[in-house]
Amino acid sequence: MTDLGVALLTFADARVDELVGLAGRAEELGYTACYTTESLTDTLSIDLAIALGTAKIRVGSFVAISYLRHPLITAQAAVTIADLSHGRFVLGLGLGHRVRVEALGVPVGRPSEDLPGYIRDVKGLLDGSVRDRYPDLPVQTYQDAVLEIRKPRHHVPVHAAAVGPKMAEAGAAVADGLMVYLVPRSGLGEVSAAAARGARRAGRDTSVPVDLAVHAFVGDDLGVARDRARGSLAYWVGLPAYNAALARAGFEAQAARCRAAFVTGDQAGLRAAISDQLVDEYCLVGPAERCREQLAAWKTTGVATLAVMPDPVAPGERYPDAVRRTLTALAPR
Repeated sequence: MTDLGVALLTFADARVDELVGLAGRAEELGYTACYTTESLTDTLSIDLAIALGTAKIRVGSFVAISYLRHPLITAQAAVTIADLSHGRFVLGLGLGHRVRVEALGVPVGRPSEDLPGYIRDVKGLLDGSVRDRYPDLPVQTYQDAVLEIRKPRHHVPVHAAAVGPKMAEAGAAVADGLMVYLVPRSGLGEVSAAAARGARRAGRDTSVPVDLAVHAFVGDDLGVARDRARGSLAYWVGLPAYNAALARAGFEAQAARCRAAFVTGDQAGLRAAISDQLVDEYCLVGPAERCREQLAAWKTTGVATLAVMPDPVAPGERYPDAVRRTLTALAPR
């Protein structure tokens, strides 16, 4: 059975206290999980705030960017959130996008090696093995006692971000699950199959849980909702990883048009390349009942958690208002 959650865009026009309130509303309506994105923000501090402001809902980073944090800092943040949420926290980790990470002055290595290595380090630190990971770290004492790093009172599942089969296979070999975003519905089977291969090669259970975030543009006017979806998808489908996922899902020509428009900065051409079919491959879009039908179709893909990612549709609609409206329209029945 697929859990229904919500994924909040932390870069949107909402203060942290508003995000906490939205998570609380999702909890009231019966959603199982509340995940938060990271882009120009700090997802882990926001997750802590949400964990403290809720009581039952699962809280998770979707995803924290590994290149921007030392594994020790990530692990200790996870310990704090897991302890204060009484075991409701899921740590989602990903690399971010090379162009954005390098623009911040952070060097990028080999993604299919860097993320699994980072996850192994974080999981080792969560088990308390700081000396095994960092043998040159000087021993620290306090009142004659040797200090060790904190370990969580509750298990912290660590999930790996994946868009394509290579990262899905690598992530499933070390992580407790995958977090997937902006993969067309037609391409999810490839990601799941790759995850099973990676787990099998590592001698692990091949039933790797996949959590998926799907944009939702809920509005009575289907044409307007689709147009808003194009405006939101335009930037992302031009980025290399997401563009490659589109091509692998069988949309080679559309992917090529999106990429060509992206690299030349042709925004009008980029929007024109996103057909109605592509919008439906990526999003829940249109009136509430149509979105519910699409939601049911996404659930047949076998994902463990389907996190609805609400977006504003009406001109001038504030992000918190759009989230509240979408949560109510698509609430579990």
